[in-house]
Amino acid sequence: MKTLEQYFKDQPLLPEDLAVPRDGEELTSAEQAFLRKYLGFGSPSSDQGPAIQTVNPEQVMSGPAPQAAVARRDAGTTDPRGTSLGSDPAELQKNLREQPELQLIGFRLADQDYALPIEVIQEVIRTVEATKLPSAPTFLSGVVNLRGRVTPLISLRNLLRLTPGEDQFIIVCRHGGLQVGLQIQAVSTMHRVKQERIDWAVESLLGVQNEMICGLIRSENKRLISILSLDHLVQSLVKS
Repeated sequence: MKTLEQYFKDQPLLPEDLAVPRDGEELTSAEQAFLRKYLGFGSPSSDQGPAIQTVNPEQVMSGPAPQAAVARRDAGTTDPRGTSLGSDPAELQKNLREQPELQLIGFRLADQDYALPIEVIQEVIRTVEATKLPSAPTFLSGVVNLRGRVTPLISLRNLLRLTPGEDQFIIVCRHGGLQVGLQIQAVSTMHRVKQERIDWAVESLLGVQNEMICGLIRSENKRLISILSLDHLVQSLVKS
């Protein structure tokens, strides 16, 4: 049986996944906010700041997440800067809570289980070297140019204060006008979870300090699976 990493590797790329922004296409407001915050300017082609590393995903293993490309065509914007459910974070959260069943990609970090809704996942690639940013927080590993988009790489281990370790893959997501790469140890499984098994009131269980977690899944083997809040992840990058 194939692992999920092998599944991603073997999937053909769709034409829209290979597309890059046309010359002169404007940066999203989130991309501009990120560049202003960490580099002091609003364009990756500016002479200021370090040159952003360009990544060719086909050389490091890539492929669309299962059914993610179909969801983009059927359910939401065709703008590569948004998500399959639109770029409005409130719309995404509302939709996730209203679906009778969710599909999520699960992964492990420091012997803990996490998951992300498949709607926000674009692809999985092997880890790549990023351009380091001056004065960046420890959870921001750097930034790369992936398919023509400014893509910050986030160390979830540092962000969630987990045990240090080696991360071999990057989950590429788009949300709120920003493409981000989440560094993970390995993809573990795909979950199909009925709504009644998800607890969205995580503040009462984890406390407000765990704002990066938006929901908890009680798996059949009694393990808790934390659903990451991509909205809060993006906000942590662009807020001044």
